[in-house]
Parts: sequence; structure tokens; C-alpha cells
Amino acid sequence: MSVARALLLLLVAFISLSHAPVHAQQTGREPVLLVASPAMNDPHFSETIVLVVFPPHGGPTGVVLNRRIELDWAEAFPDDEVLRARSDPVFVGGPVRMDMLWFLVRSPTAPPDGFPVLADLYLSTDAAFLDRLLVEKGKVERFFVGYSGWMPEQLEREIALGAWYVLPADLDTILDPDPDQLWRKLLARATAVET
Repeated sequence: MSVARALLLLLVAFISLSHAPVHAQQTGREPVLLVASPAMNDPHFSETIVLVVFPPHGGPTGVVLNRRIELDWAEAFPDDEVLRARSDPVFVGGPVRMDMLWFLVRSPTAPPDGFPVLADLYLSTDAAFLDRLLVEKGKVERFFVGYSGWMPEQLEREIALGAWYVLPADLDTILDPDPDQLWRKLLARATAVET
């Protein structure tokens, strides 16, 4: 069996084993990590790791976990008193809607407009939730500009063509303190052959 076919079957298994939480926006499948194949020829995704969630309507949605950018918060958000004072690292979430701020947050309550990821971790664009969180000195795990998105079935085709390896999502990887080394680490995991 080819690696691409095996990975496609793994993705199908994730679909059938889904147990999505009953809060925020339910997702149709468990989240996955996409590891760009060395053969990936799209410059937006070369050497990337993408956290992907599966909204019930529309295609898979995700954020790139390992593409840090320089962002001057005061310049990017001059009219937002709370955001312009930030100094957190920011990542390019993907090539779609680069004018949109996404964030990963751990919270005992789900953002009204957020996707459950794992345990108490959510992916959201909910500005009102973010404002409350930051005013209350809550912690945001990661900030992203833009996101990655696929039409229904587009991602499965890309996996079948060998553009991506698929791994189960886990908190340690998603919140890895050294995201610059994440691609090499996960590529080694994805291509390891069990003996």
C-alpha cells in the first residue's frame, strides 16, 4: 500500500472516530496536524505544520503553527488600546484573509465563535471574547494572521497526491515552545518506518 493511500485511510479513520465536544462550534472530525511533504511546491505551505479543524459546514480550516512573522502590534492595531500594547509572537496562519486575527486560547469556557481543538484549547476569531480575555489578563497561546482553508474534499485530494502527511493533533505539539524546529521533528515522526 502506498504511503499516500495509507495516510488517506488514516484521515478517514479520524472522520469515523470523531467525538466532538458539545460547545462552541461543533466540528465534524477530530483535529489533525498536516506535515508538509518535502515535495510540497506551494510556497505558502513549504516546510509547514498546519493544525486543522473540521467545521460542520464548509471545508477544513486551520492555522500554520511554525511560520513566525515580525509584527509591530502598535502599527497593526493603532485603534485598539489592548492589542497595540501586545508584544506576543505572531504566526502566519495561512494565505487566506491576512487581515483577520486568529488565536489559540486555553479556556474553561468556549469562545462563542470558536472551534474546539483539544481539551480546553480553542481556535477562534471572536474579537469580543479576545478583548474580554486580554482585559482580564488571560493568556492567549498563539496569535495568527490569516488562516488556511480547503474546499470540501480538496484536502483529501492533496493528501492522496502526497502533498501532506497526517498526524493526530496533540497539545504538546500544538503548543511546542520551539515551533521553528517543528517541521523537521514532525517530518521525522511522519516518515518513520516501524520495524
